[in-house]
Amino acid sequence: MMISPEDYKRLKPYYDFQRKKEYNKEQLRLACSHIMDDEPNEIFDLMWVQFEEKDYQEPPSHWVPKNPQWQIEGEGL
Repeated sequence: MMISPEDYKRLKPYYDFQRKKEYNKEQLRLACSHIMDDEPNEIFDLMWVQFEEKDYQEPPSHWVPKNPQWQIEGEGL
């Protein structure tokens, strides 16, 4: 289920952080898929636990999460 614009405005800090976290997960999954074609999830799980919040990268303003749970309604249209 997507995030309604009203919910996003009401809980903006929460959703911004969750979307930032999701962006970093997507980037790591992409990198892992280039490293290990066979089992990218295995290396992802090992690497993700090493990440610290202070090291998260900010997503570009045009980025739309692949996971609909973190998409804002109407985003990416």
